[in-house]
Amino acid sequence: MKEAPAGFAILAVLAAVAPTVMHAATPTVRAIHPQTLAEVGTVDERFQSYNVEMAEIVGGNFWKPYGPNGTVERSGSIGEGVVGQDPNLFQALPPLDTANPRLRNLAAALGPAYVRVSGTWANSVYFHDADTPAPAQAPPGFNGVLTRTEWKGVIDFARAANAELVSSFTISPGVRNSGGVWTSDQAAKWLAYTKSAGGRIAAAEFFNEPTMPTFGGAPKGYDAADYARDFAVFRPFVKRAAPDMAIVGPGAVGEATIMPDGSMPGMITTEDLLKAKPRPIFDIYSYHHYPAASIRCASLGGQTRRPPPMHCRNIG
Repeated sequence: MKEAPAGFAILAVLAAVAPTVMHAATPTVRAIHPQTLAEVGTVDERFQSYNVEMAEIVGGNFWKPYGPNGTVERSGSIGEGVVGQDPNLFQALPPLDTANPRLRNLAAALGPAYVRVSGTWANSVYFHDADTPAPAQAPPGFNGVLTRTEWKGVIDFARAANAELVSSFTISPGVRNSGGVWTSDQAAKWLAYTKSAGGRIAAAEFFNEPTMPTFGGAPKGYDAADYARDFAVFRPFVKRAAPDMAIVGPGAVGEATIMPDGSMPGMITTEDLLKAKPRPIFDIYSYHHYPAASIRCASLGGQTRRPPPMHCRNIG
């Protein structure tokens, strides 16, 4: 008789023992009593938290709602700088009514939590530290205006929602000296007003997503050395002005999904940020991860294996 192929013989053996294996693999049901388990760690009660874009607080260009067919038509390309360059992807929205009772009640159901009011728009916002009417246009070097009333609304919203505030600072050309170095004048006014209004910022990043400064309002050509130089000014200022506020960072984005090889022009890797001199020191390490993009931006990736640009995240 002709010898059976080796693969056939293996399949025959598996078929012969399968009933025995399946019977032996029947799981044993055991009761678990949580009160008897040893504690190995704890999770902050505010672990499950959420973000509100600064654009929603100050009003400005934000993601356009989907149309009836579930898409948003667009044309042309999105330019560099603060997001909101393509009018077919974005539209002007009024400031969010943070005093809305229904909004506060729904948000309170998520508490206790952290509410992060930040995002790319926060990198270039001008804080109008006066009770006079805000300027119709942001001053040179800024791309939006945050008023005392709007920020007080955020403070009150956080209190009503049992949420601690998390945010970030402005780093656009409007807050830089003649040498291009970050200055703390705007930050000092913002922190002082927050305290006077009965608020507190529990934690903050220097600025939003420094690994992609080109898209975040930083000066052209901004690199890891510039970040280290600015952070060396930022950290001592925070320790004086808001010693109870944790410094979070670097808040990097893009290396795992948007541009895994770090080859996007103007992109800075986290490794370069952390090893630049003087080395930045954070109280809490953070990163931003967007495992998926919104439907509206699915067609912007170009190559099939290349994820969409960072300003197509499904945020807000």
